[in-house]
Amino acid sequence: MSLFGYPATVSHHHSELDDWGRPLPPVVAERAAKVVEEQRLIRNARGEEVQIAYTVHIEGAVPIGFDDYFLYIDQMGAEIRVDVAHYEIRKFLGTDEVKKVIVYGKGKRL
Repeated sequence: MSLFGYPATVSHHHSELDDWGRPLPPVVAERAAKVVEEQRLIRNARGEEVQIAYTVHIEGAVPIGFDDYFLYIDQMGAEIRVDVAHYEIRKFLGTDEVKKVIVYGKGKRL
C-alpha cells in the first residue's frame, strides 16, 4: 500500500452512452496518473458512505463516467482494476479551467 502515491501509467476504459442510456463498448486511452492505495470511507454524490481502496489523480480535463474503469500495474507487478465509485473535478482557483480529475474507486487484482 502506498500512502503518498506513486506515478503510474493507467489504461482508462471510457464508455459513452447510446440513445437508450446503455453503455457502449469502452474506448481505451493510456494516461499518466498518480495512484494512491489507501483504504478509507468517503461520501459519494448521493451522500452515502462508500469504502474505497484506490485514488487516481489525472491531470487535465478527462471525461469520466460511472461505467468507466482503470487498469494499471502496481509496484509489486500485479495488474489492478479500479472501478469508479466517485470522482471530483478540481479547477484552478477563480477559473473554469480544469486542473485535474480525482477518481475514487474500489479495486481488485486480476
